[in-house]
Parts: sequence; C-alpha cells; structure tokens
Amino acid sequence: MSVTLETVVNKINDLVFVKKDRHLKEVEKLVLQGAWSAKTYEQIAENCQYSLGYIKQAAAPRLWKLLSELLSENISKTNFRVVIERQWGKELKPSVDQQTANKVNIVNYQPSQQQIPKINICYGRSQELALLNQWLVKDHCRLLSIVGMGGIGKTTLAVKCVEEVQDQFELIIWRNLRNISSVDDLITDLVSLISCQSNQNLPEEIGDRISLLIDNLRHHRCLIVLDTTTAILQSGSLAGKYRAEYQDYGKLLHRLGQESHQSCLLVVAREKPREVAILEGEEYPVHCLTLKGLDSAAKEIFQAKKLLDPEKWSELIQIYRGNPLALNFIANTIRDLFAGKVATFLRQQTIVFGELNDLLDEQFEYLSNLEIEILYWLAITESPLSLSQLRSNLIFVSSQGKLLESLESLLRRSLIERELTAEEIVFSLPQPIVQQYIINRICETVCQEIEKVSKNQKLEQLELLRNLALSANEPNSDKDKPLVIQLIVNQLCRILRDENLVQEKLTKIIALVSGKTTLVVGHTQNNLEQLLRELQLNFEQKIPYQVASEVIT
Repeated sequence: MSVTLETVVNKINDLVFVKKDRHLKEVEKLVLQGAWSAKTYEQIAENCQYSLGYIKQAAAPRLWKLLSELLSENISKTNFRVVIERQWGKELKPSVDQQTANKVNIVNYQPSQQQIPKINICYGRSQELALLNQWLVKDHCRLLSIVGMGGIGKTTLAVKCVEEVQDQFELIIWRNLRNISSVDDLITDLVSLISCQSNQNLPEEIGDRISLLIDNLRHHRCLIVLDTTTAILQSGSLAGKYRAEYQDYGKLLHRLGQESHQSCLLVVAREKPREVAILEGEEYPVHCLTLKGLDSAAKEIFQAKKLLDPEKWSELIQIYRGNPLALNFIANTIRDLFAGKVATFLRQQTIVFGELNDLLDEQFEYLSNLEIEILYWLAITESPLSLSQLRSNLIFVSSQGKLLESLESLLRRSLIERELTAEEIVFSLPQPIVQQYIINRICETVCQEIEKVSKNQKLEQLELLRNLALSANEPNSDKDKPLVIQLIVNQLCRILRDENLVQEKLTKIIALVSGKTTLVVGHTQNNLEQLLRELQLNFEQKIPYQVASEVIT
C-alpha cells in the first residue's frame, strides 16, 4: 500500500505543531494537496478561495521554506512528493495488523490519552487555571470557551487545565477539528467512545444525533475539548460564521450549552463562538475566558533562553503584550542573532518579521473587508477612535448596523480593545505588533496599487488609496506627518530606485483621477498629493530612502 496524502498532511501538521507550536493553515494544506497531485499553482487557485498571487508569492514559498527547515532538505513543489516518499515511505505505510485494525472499530483503548498535545511548560496562568477549575468542578458548566489571539497560549492552558481536573470526570476526550470532516463524524466518534459501543445505528437527522449525544452526556460525566475550531470557520466573514459544510456545529454548541447534562464541552478558539456569546451569563452555565498576554511570568521565557539585559525585559514584554509564542520567537532571534543582548535587538526598531507575519497573515485571512478597513483606520490614526469618528471616516460603509456588527466581530477576535472614557466608548488596537503589521500591510498594498494603476490606468484597481486617508492633516500641512506616508515613499523609492520615476507615476495617477467625484476616487487625490510632498521634501533634504522603518510603540 502506498503512502496516502491524508497521512502525509496529518504527519506534517503534527511536525509543525511540535516544532513551531502552530498547526498547518488551510491554504498550506491546499498547497500540499496540489503539489502531491502535481497541480500547478493556477490549478490550485482555481478550486479555492485564495488568490493565485497569495498562493504563489506568499503562502507556498513560506511553506517550502518551513518544510526545508523541518526535514533538513531543500523542498519545493516539484520534489515534495519524491522527498516525502523517500524519507517517510516505510514509516507511513501501514503494517498488515494496522490495515486490519483500520477496517474495524476498535473500542478497547484509552480515549482520554488520544490526541492531547504534549505541553512541556506553562508559564504563569494561575488565576486563569483557578477560574477554569471553578467553572468546571464547582459550577458544573456545560459549555466553555478559551479565546484569544494566535500564539497567546490557549491550547497550552487547556492542556494544563485538563491535567488538573481529569479526576473529576469519567472520560476526557480531546479532538482537534482538523481531523473531523463533519458534525456527523464527530458525534459518531463521541457516542461510540462514551457508550463503548462502536457499531450503533445512529439516527439520520442531525437533531436526533445531538439528542442521542446529550443523553449519553447525562449518564456520564465527560469533558470534551474541541481545539483548532478556526478550521470550521468561514474566511472573509464576521466572527462566528461557519463554512457551509460545518453549519451544524452551531446547533451542537447551542444545544450543549442550553440543555441539561452533567458534562462539559470546552472550545479552544481564536474568536468567541457565536453560541457562547448568546448563552453566556447567569441564566446558563456557559462562560468564556478571553486570554490575555503574560505579565512578569514571561520573564521565565527569557531566563530559559539565557537572554542578557534583564532591565530591558519588561520593555520587550510590553511591546509584544506578553504573547508567549511571539516572545519565544523573539527570544530565539535575540539569542541566535544578537548573542542574547536584548538592548541591541531593541535598537533595530523592527518588531514584526518572520513567523509573526505568518501568524497575523493567517488571522487576517478570516476578516471581512469592513473589519480590515476599521483596523486600517485605527492603525493610521495611531490613537483610539470613537464610534462617530469611525463612522465619519468610512466613506463606503452601508449602514450603522454593519459598523456595529464589524466592531463586535473584531472584539470577539481579540483584534481591538474597547475603553470607556469620560464621554464615550473608544476603540483601539491591542498590541504594537498588530499596529506595525497593519502599517506594513498598508504600505505594501498602496505600492502595489500605484504600480498597477500607473501601468494600466484602471481606476477600479484603486481600493486602499480610495478608501483610506493616509493622513488626517490638511493637504497643505506637513506638521506631524504620519509615519505611513514616509514609509510608503521610502518603499516606492526602494522598489523603483529612482525618485523621478516615483514622481512620474504619482503625477500620472493624479491626472487620471483629477475632476472625478469622491464617490469614484475617494481619498486618492489627497493621498497621492501628500506622497508627492513627502517625496519632494526628502529630495530637498537629501534624506536617503533606505532609512529603516520606525517602531510603533
């Protein structure tokens, strides 16, 4: 029997999790599947929601670089299958006994030990663990969720919690949703484990199947953990919307939270499930823990990595808001590249790169267009904005309701923070790394739009330049210039290597949009005029365009 694609993808996913503390992204799985079948990037893009440019220029190169590092061999799309079959062929081919076992339902094994990730260290989190223990043991909650940004330590906390409360349950079942194709498969799996009957004839209707599962959960005290629920969510939509084939997960969560039983479902997710948001409170035993970054406990990471300059450690924690994955990544970079000197790293004024970009790229894949635009405005203004300020800035938002929905979605995704001032509610970005990531993204997108429109003169390709005001200042004012204006000009000069050519392209687009209505061109003309002024100022002052990007703190 030959090596199967499913087995290969699962093993690579496990390897990435062990080495990089993350799972394969959906787009990475698609690239692996396409490469295994010798498809071109064009063919891969045809059958998925990701653009050809994103797959070919971003996702695939990063994936092959990652696999090359993990497998200690140069991996590309063309040699991927050959290398895997050579390195893992014998290991992944099932034995005769394994083939036989795969054909029958095996009941006599310990499900409580299956698929639970191995976590070596959990820094801090004593208060969070105490709260989860109370909800699970004392309050007998039926539906819980641990949510937070990628890398914040959700899975680590869930594993630690399971270790502490396992004696309070008859059975603990951990399921990573990347291995579950449908709610039907999950319920079949759960019922067979809880009832110890592998050949039951389950009802055909999903509602009846959920009822059977709840009946089992009334007779047995179980803790079910669902990890990596991002896999079942729809990209490009508001928080909590499931992909078409996973809609029934909403029914499952709602009924497990609403109906009486003695078990608990714990959902580990980047965003608060809609069903939890609806049910949580005093009326139902349903709660959500939004996980924040580590405080002083993060210093244990730096101690383990033997970093120097301990007086600078607090500054590093503040910049990355205590995100354990980000701090581990940065600590490795400081140790390997800067000989452990934190002060030297901080002087480089670059805080987002490498895996941190990948982490935020993945999170942004799931955002709606309006959510992204709101984040852009918060990054550009570099200060909190009220609801009325956001409303006035967003030229093309269709209604106040859409704005409220998007803000609520971003809050559930932990991508914005809300604060009550003396007069009103204001919203801001939660972390400097998110701020700089968005600024970098704006710069890259604006430069691409300028290149495209100057070449083909198609106004419909103006999107960010049209929708976003790069500066809140008056067009003729150079006071307090926003950082993004300077960065875009620097990047354009680095790309084109000729200030005169940059000026020519900007002038050409200004002539193209001149006289057009705001509905057609939005902020485009003001944005381009400010870029021209910054270019001229740099030229007059002879400022080199290779200047490094400033850090946003």
